[in-house]
Amino acid sequence: MAKPTIIISQQDLQRLETMLDHQSKLSPTMQHLEDELARADVVAPQDVPENVVTMNARVRIVIAPARESTDITLVYPHDFRGEKGQVNVLAPVGAAILGLAEGQEIEWPQPDGHLMKVKIEKVLYQPEREGDYL
Repeated sequence: MAKPTIIISQQDLQRLETMLDHQSKLSPTMQHLEDELARADVVAPQDVPENVVTMNARVRIVIAPARESTDITLVYPHDFRGEKGQVNVLAPVGAAILGLAEGQEIEWPQPDGHLMKVKIEKVLYQPEREGDYL
């Protein structure tokens, strides 16, 4: 499966690169995230399409082979509180969905070596869409 195009805001890119730069050792998921950031189309926060997954977005996804969807909120590690639906961007699912648009899917390596297939059904909330650029 070819990798889908991903779009990242300049702000999210800067924050994520800073976070990764401060890690003493990168996990495999962090290395994959770093690779994804390197190939991303980077745009100003106000230019992020409304249907793209950004940091702090609430998203409806399907993880194959499941057919039912689940709603998650993509958060930075320092914002992760273990609340229902929160997913850390450093978790495989979190790193996989960042920058994807509605309808796109990606195969992403899991820690056990298997590939997980994640599809974006709907971006329910996106901070940039609401004018929240903090």
